[in-house]
Amino acid sequence: MKVWSILLSLCLCLSACGGPPAEETPAENSGPAGAAVTEANPGQSPSEATSSAVLTCRIVDGAEEGSLLLAELGEGLYGGAGVYRLNVQNLPVTLDGIAADASVLEDGMPVDISFNGTVMESFPAQLGEVSSISAWSRGQGKNSTGTTYDLCGLYLQVLDDLWQKDPGLNEDISTAGLDLSRAPGELTESEKAALAWRFGETHGVEVVMGTFEELKEQGYFTAEPLGEDARPGAVFLHWEDGCLFSIEPNEAHAEEVYSLPTLFFNAEKWRSSLGAYGFYDCSAVWPESGTWSGYETGGEIIS
Repeated sequence: MKVWSILLSLCLCLSACGGPPAEETPAENSGPAGAAVTEANPGQSPSEATSSAVLTCRIVDGAEEGSLLLAELGEGLYGGAGVYRLNVQNLPVTLDGIAADASVLEDGMPVDISFNGTVMESFPAQLGEVSSISAWSRGQGKNSTGTTYDLCGLYLQVLDDLWQKDPGLNEDISTAGLDLSRAPGELTESEKAALAWRFGETHGVEVVMGTFEELKEQGYFTAEPLGEDARPGAVFLHWEDGCLFSIEPNEAHAEEVYSLPTLFFNAEKWRSSLGAYGFYDCSAVWPESGTWSGYETGGEIIS
């Protein structure tokens, strides 16, 4: 793999210094299990480095296993779109400034990664020699805000549950579309990319991100004319080797006020004009100082 050096000032937040050519964006590189993520926003590439660096990320998944999937916070190295893999075995860890071990790390937790300033070009990207990981318990340091704590974990659960329902819609696909453009909770671009990668990795499919209209315009769907009795120009749309998964807000609850942050959303998978399955009127409540740990479904829709 090509190795990029990164110019970063000590004790300052990282910022990207220029954009790579479109064909070299990390989001277009293949990864394990045949999964890949295609992003419309490639972010920015790292540049020259002279010394050690600190990268602030959120743990999207893998804390329990010790193989972290990380989404950069702020501008990071890729303009806020960077996604990284990191094995934390034998790495020094501190929690609130006190020596600990990797067992204290949690999905959703923000962490500072101290490393030697090099990144291997892949997707997810891999940091060079890592010297330490700094973490904070809930309510401390960079972990002081938690209203979307492990939101990626919640949505991964929703998508996995949806995958299992009416499995005939997705059992033979090679590509999964994913639309998180309107998912409530203000996911960052890096979190969306990491979530998409993990979803594709879990199910062994390539993931392309985009709305229904965007994927339609890009030619993913096949349109077949309907019979003579149909209205002029009417077509039957279907995705021959793919299925589109989406999460969007349920705006029927937009004016409601609750004492704790609450998400209302619908989730759907679509294979054709006559083949779709959805969770309707879903709700998730963030417990104070806790994590998004589950959701309730108001109903299910089959077409």
